Amino acid sequence: MTPSLRLKRHTRPALVLATIAIALSSTLSGCYSGFKANTNEQSLTNSGDGTQAQIGQIRIENATLVLGPDGSSTATLLTTLVNQGDTADSLIGLEINKLPVYVTPGGGELAAGAAVSFGFNSSVWINSYDFTAPVSTYVPVKIQFRDAGIVDINVLTVPPAGIYQGVAPNPATLPPAS
Repeated sequence: MTPSLRLKRHTRPALVLATIAIALSSTLSGCYSGFKANTNEQSLTNSGDGTQAQIGQIRIENATLVLGPDGSSTATLLTTLVNQGDTADSLIGLEINKLPVYVTPGGGELAAGAAVSFGFNSSVWINSYDFTAPVSTYVPVKIQFRDAGIVDINVLTVPPAGIYQGVAPNPATLPPAS
């Protein structure tokens, strides 16, 4: 045998093994778990800033309570409500820490297939004007929808700093009852 033939015989098994390793690497490494992979799914539990929940066809996304300015007893609920259904629904009740809150009039109307963001880059707000809780605690929030029902969640309180800088109740004080 010539040296070149011997070299080819030894490289064929190595080439076959390398090809098999490359072909199996995506399945063995867990990188391809499909569209339901843990890295693609948001948890329905509390995880840092932003609580997620689902009731019926309504999804509550990234619910976070931003405490009001120092010395105030206020807080603003940042969240997005998504109506994944084929019919309209509406927000008819909301409590933060077992107390009723102010919702911008008309802000709770949820058209079919639409989303409404509250409090951040938005014209609608959910504010508590009688709020006391320390930073970094979870506070009970009860949200009631006309058709979807009631959902109870625990929402993290954060200071108005960093990405929450400038978030404060709008209006700054509770409007008179009409």
